Amino acid sequence: MNIIPSGGAHGAEITGVNLSKPLDEATFEAVMNAFHDHAVIVFRDQTLSEQNHVDFSARIGEIDNDVYGHFAHPDHNEIIILSNILDEDGNPIGVQEAGLFWHTDLAYTQTPSRASLLHSLEIPVTEDGTVLGDTLFSNTAAAYDALSDDIKARIQGKTITNRHAHAYFKSGHGEQFKKSAEAMHDVIHPLVVEHPFTGQKILFCNEAMTVCINELPEAESDELLGFLVEHVKKPEFVYRHKWQVGDLLVWDNFPTQHSVDHNFKLPLRRRMQRITVRGTVPKAA
Repeated sequence: MNIIPSGGAHGAEITGVNLSKPLDEATFEAVMNAFHDHAVIVFRDQTLSEQNHVDFSARIGEIDNDVYGHFAHPDHNEIIILSNILDEDGNPIGVQEAGLFWHTDLAYTQTPSRASLLHSLEIPVTEDGTVLGDTLFSNTAAAYDALSDDIKARIQGKTITNRHAHAYFKSGHGEQFKKSAEAMHDVIHPLVVEHPFTGQKILFCNEAMTVCINELPEAESDELLGFLVEHVKKPEFVYRHKWQVGDLLVWDNFPTQHSVDHNFKLPLRRRMQRITVRGTVPKAA
């Protein structure tokens, strides 16, 4: 096993590991240490069955039941399909516009994900070989550390309201989430949370789901929230993942946000399968 850091704020590739076979305890522990050190890790060229995907995910923690049950894998309901492909009747086979806005997975629930594990099966590639559909990850622990003392003082002890697909509905892209949104209720989380394993302070608001900072008047909340969600997008905090078929990308959901570069459309196909691992109730830092 070898760990190759991305050279940026976070992200690393792990080589020498075949996830189609169970890992011994020492190797699994080394993988989890790399996971916490680098926040985003990728295993290239993985030929995984759905059961391999499930087994490795379950070793990290309890698999969460995602709200997108109507896009669950037909044989493994732990797996959610993300895809722009349509079936023969013209219906999407998976979540089409996942990652249109920067977000933290399941931040609209009481227990946001600990980890997400995304396996790439088809990726959009142009005729000249250019790979499209990059996924971008922001290091929200680094983003918090870089805030001025004044901003840190303003956000200390504050809470936020998170809502499922908030930005999608505001922008007119919410129809695909209508079914799942009907089952969800707003949740309140701390604006600054503590990583449950590393103790890092993390900026926990995001543009996709955060409605407001609860303790501030609307105008002040909008101004400060607008600043914070743009702050996390600064290039110095971002790792851009260039996909290859067979990637298993695993991210620590607490100290990261992510979005997808939606620069592709049919006939260029994108098909991936995701599992989320349940986290804990975020604790104020």
